Amino acid sequence: MSRPGSGVVMGRRRFLSLGALGAGALGLGAMGTIAGCSSTAASPTPTTDLDYILPADPEVAAAESARAWNGTTAAFALAAGFSTVDLGGRLVDTWTYGGAAVAPELRLKSGDRVNVSVQNGLDAETTLHWHGIRIRNDMDGAAPTTQAPIGAGSSFEYNFIAPDPGTYWYHSHSGLQADRGLFGAMIVEDPNDITGADADAVLVLDDWLDGLGTTPDSVLMALNPAISGGHGGHGGGATTPAEHSEADMSVAQQLVSGGHGSSEPLGGMTQHIAYPLHLINGRPPNDPAVVTAAPGSTLRLRIINAAAETPYRFAVAGHEMTIVATDGYDVEPTPADTIIVGMAQRYDVLVTVKSGTWPVVAKVEGRDGYASTVLRSTDALALANPDVGGNLSELAGRLVIESELRPTESARLETKSPDRDYHIELIQAGDRYVWGMAGADAGKLVMKQGERVRITMKNTSTMWHPMHTHGHTFAVPDYGGLRRDTVNVLPGTELAIEFDADNPGEWMFHCHNAYHFEAGMTANLRYVR
Repeated sequence: MSRPGSGVVMGRRRFLSLGALGAGALGLGAMGTIAGCSSTAASPTPTTDLDYILPADPEVAAAESARAWNGTTAAFALAAGFSTVDLGGRLVDTWTYGGAAVAPELRLKSGDRVNVSVQNGLDAETTLHWHGIRIRNDMDGAAPTTQAPIGAGSSFEYNFIAPDPGTYWYHSHSGLQADRGLFGAMIVEDPNDITGADADAVLVLDDWLDGLGTTPDSVLMALNPAISGGHGGHGGGATTPAEHSEADMSVAQQLVSGGHGSSEPLGGMTQHIAYPLHLINGRPPNDPAVVTAAPGSTLRLRIINAAAETPYRFAVAGHEMTIVATDGYDVEPTPADTIIVGMAQRYDVLVTVKSGTWPVVAKVEGRDGYASTVLRSTDALALANPDVGGNLSELAGRLVIESELRPTESARLETKSPDRDYHIELIQAGDRYVWGMAGADAGKLVMKQGERVRITMKNTSTMWHPMHTHGHTFAVPDYGGLRRDTVNVLPGTELAIEFDADNPGEWMFHCHNAYHFEAGMTANLRYVR
């Protein structure tokens, strides 16, 4: 295996994906290969002999030392292992941090130094990625790009400063492990919060299939046998014969042949997998984790979509929401009845709590299925919890989509011309379940510290893609400079993102549909001296 930054890193799945795309895609520099010439606002620069900044290089340590530490260390311990979890009366065997279907919530303050000891009790390699955090490169948790994977039976200590307040999350970045129970919320509190919230509650949305007759790896094999069934290109993809038994594969085939759904706001087909269960905070609708708050209080709901493949339409019965943040950055307060949350995206909303017991619903966008919980005021009787399914009137109310939101002045990037202007295509290989990035710039996304980088994504596929950058939050110029780290790129459209190259190292840039990612839709952003 190549060390990070030393050249093209291509695991088995990525190699097979490239083979499925064919030589034409290879000639375009698809899948993050490093070849050709850099596309810059000035003159092109060859990329074959560039001096890359690697995760262990002094520039990474220097960027970390420039972050303001408040003198406090927030210490946590996580143990990845095998667990049996209770999903509303269904006992399923899965992989977890700490024995529950969602990992412990980690809460700290901006400027804290974060120290997390991770013990790997699995029989597979693993890593842990801190999604959305402007983290030091060697702590990003994306093997093999930024670290060697954590071997079975071994441990690793993550140590970094969390510089920015907001709603974030953490998850395994190895194979499809995060489509089990290896994920949780990470809340970085703002000592200078001005939202006026009296309290907050975290709602982690998730789609679930592991242990319900099949596994994520079997589902990937059902989608495309050529890119599954072994050690994955992103680690942690080891499977056993039992996981691909005839019965296991029969269930997987049913899940991927149950219709694809359609959503006008997402531009068409929503997903390939008909998940049998959807959870909020690790609990199904028949066993909700009730949220309680005082009547008349302002409650901040921190909504995290930790799903592998499912977009959700979210609403609270009887309550108007005010959107105040996306992916950790403030937006101009915007009233809404319902929102659509793509995979890996986060929304912070305020509600003024009414007296009573109110369903909270995250309906699968474009097809059947829902997750739900309950908001109960402290003066309400603890009667039977209402479950209205996906039939909440607010879900058909005033929908605010991300393109309608605008950042607050404090969240805006300074307006400036890009130093590097890249163009890539988001593609599918015909009707096969193989996805990728193509175009002249796809394999050579390089930059220098201090530059403004613009990447325009043209989605030539028939599906939407939640595109995510590691280590950087970007602005979306077409959305008034809205700040995100994961943005939905709709089929048949172009969308540009811009960010400042202020965090040196090598970073992944990929679709956060976990199965698209495993099937090849990933590239690297690389700093050069």
